[in-house]
Amino acid sequence: MRACAILLLLAGARFGMQAQRSGISDPIVIDRILAVVGGQPIMQSDVDAAIQFRLVDVPPGSAAPRVAALDRMIERTLILAEVERFQPPEPAPVEIAVRVDEMERRAGSTAAFEKALAVTGLSREQLRRDVRDDLRIATYLNQRFVAVADPNERKAATAAWVAELRRRAEITVLSSGK
Repeated sequence: MRACAILLLLAGARFGMQAQRSGISDPIVIDRILAVVGGQPIMQSDVDAAIQFRLVDVPPGSAAPRVAALDRMIERTLILAEVERFQPPEPAPVEIAVRVDEMERRAGSTAAFEKALAVTGLSREQLRRDVRDDLRIATYLNQRFVAVADPNERKAATAAWVAELRRRAEITVLSSGK
């Protein structure tokens, strides 16, 4: 993954140099790497899609929703790495369908939902995979913190665990995505 991120950066730099030589003063940015977590790039389009489809919690009225969403995406990437190590049970396909249907209803219409998918560059299948990952994360956290019954204590225990994951991980934030 690190090699992929480096190749993307080099390709972008090369495109920029070619654009300058050809007289194009303002190259069009298609996407941008905002962070790399353990070799896994987090793209601006990933963050925008996470905001659009509420895959991460962004505080209401946040002055910088992309910054908050990027932070949640970094945490999500770290947690997913742990989920992959321990392989919780797969969610039922109907659970995934119900969540995707909820997202479509929130969009207001099928056309609005399809437009949101197109704008964020996601396919319906990619969104289904993201929802699947969210359900796997929830199952993993329920298994990991089953002994912590109090919701506030559970939230604190989860936050401490994620902070430890952050300390152990290689995280490079390239841009806040403002």
